[in-house]
Amino acid sequence: MAGMTRRRLLIGALPLGISGLAVARVARAAGSCVQPESEALRASVNFVEPAPDPATACARCAFYTGDAAGGACGNCQILSGPVDATGHCDSFSSPP
Repeated sequence: MAGMTRRRLLIGALPLGISGLAVARVARAAGSCVQPESEALRASVNFVEPAPDPATACARCAFYTGDAAGGACGNCQILSGPVDATGHCDSFSSPP
């Protein structure tokens, strides 16, 4: 540890911190229906989980298709990808 300064230690640890953030983000996404590349689109339609009113949850939306295997993640035509059945966004539409 001779010659190890606080600055060298922090500079050496920086890549570990950055990779840790990336791993945490992937782990969060893997544990939910969120694809990281869809976060901006979700924000633009004010997507939230769970829905404030269960009657307007994604599972009851015309744009939602449930998972055939019975999983919590279905597919949304508006968000072009997986969503949690309990979520809600401003594009909610009651089925015909």
